[in-house]
Amino acid sequence: MRVAITTLGCKVNQSESALIRGSLKENGHEIVPMFQNTDNLSTSRFRPDVCIINTCSVTAKSDYQSRQMIRRAVKTGAKVIATGCYAQLRPLDLSNIKGIDLIVGNSQKNKLHEYLNTLYSDNFRSQNNCKTPVLIDSMDAPVTCGPYSSNRARAFLKIQDGCNFSCSYCIVPRARGKSRSLIPEAFLQAVEDFHSKGFKEIVFTGIHIGSYGLDLKPQTSLLEIVEKTVCTYPEPRLRLSSIEPQELKKELLVLIKQGSVCPHLHIPLQSGSDRILKAMNRGYTTSFYKNLVTEIVSECPDISIGTDVIAGFPGEDDQEFENTLRFIEELPLSYMHVFPYSDRPDTKASALEGKVKKAVKKQRVRKLLEISKKKKYDYISKHLDSCLDVIVEQKHITTGFYRAISSNYMRLLVKSHNLLIGQRLPVRAITYTDGELIGIPL
Repeated sequence: MRVAITTLGCKVNQSESALIRGSLKENGHEIVPMFQNTDNLSTSRFRPDVCIINTCSVTAKSDYQSRQMIRRAVKTGAKVIATGCYAQLRPLDLSNIKGIDLIVGNSQKNKLHEYLNTLYSDNFRSQNNCKTPVLIDSMDAPVTCGPYSSNRARAFLKIQDGCNFSCSYCIVPRARGKSRSLIPEAFLQAVEDFHSKGFKEIVFTGIHIGSYGLDLKPQTSLLEIVEKTVCTYPEPRLRLSSIEPQELKKELLVLIKQGSVCPHLHIPLQSGSDRILKAMNRGYTTSFYKNLVTEIVSECPDISIGTDVIAGFPGEDDQEFENTLRFIEELPLSYMHVFPYSDRPDTKASALEGKVKKAVKKQRVRKLLEISKKKKYDYISKHLDSCLDVIVEQKHITTGFYRAISSNYMRLLVKSHNLLIGQRLPVRAITYTDGELIGIPL
């Protein structure tokens, strides 16, 4: 069967889609694009038989994009399966989309290969005439790993799922459940598999990776499993995805300085106002965050630190936003992800008063993005004429050069005509023009 998989949202979804792809291929299915570059889509050999849409629900925009992608999938004439966080949270919303055949919750993703043949069975069609089957289980399924298949140059290993925090704006715990960890034996086996497949970088990802191991018996930690990984498999470079400020252990900086872990950390801030942070239930203050980031940069001067910021949280007045701007300007950040606040149903923040107008949120986002652009420029400029450890990700269609990513999370174009996707090599950064960092192999 020809199956197309489309992924929206975070690195966890990307990792899970790679496991879905691996499981399907192991069971004899062919992975194809949802849309081919051909005008002959009416010919069946160019069309997928099944489209799987791995949805996201972190914002209202994510919901909209998920619905739009499902509708595009329906137009291919294929059977359509929706899974992921939007499917988990709003299955009834999705069931109203004409042409969708199956809705599968997050805990059922690893069983998708079992459901494909049933989509075409007469019994399935007769039992589900005029309604869409919904398979939503409890969200306490253990984190597992399996056959992994991805076209990406870097491997994404989901080491943890779920979240025990209760940020007032966040719907993710309702979509993912409590924190659960991949057991160390499976963790190390997955790293071995990635290493044997030639991946030069492995990204440890999860919903809340700082809580890794706290649910296991005996307990372990993110620091312990990273230390064990770099001792056992020193060749691939390791990268950590987003980690909460309260959970970043200073001992990780030792591994970064040793070169065992990429000199890049993503540490969400969300607001530069202590009152707003309290309303968000973030569990730290601006002074704590500033001291943490300052100490990290003092220990690792070349490190790239990124963050997330929400603009227009309920009750955020003009002065608090200005405080956020000034606070961020003082931080040694290299980039920011900026989001306008998005009401999520069934969250505490959605019931708060003082909602900020859409136009004001848009204006605040624009100001934050201006700061982000300057910080990115300053960080990149500091590394011009320096040697970067990069991994080639894809060939750039327009220039014929190659897109690559450095260990300190700078994306660049490499001037060369004979590189391989996934290749790791030293590159000298030579110029930054028109928003593109250019490098040459050494």
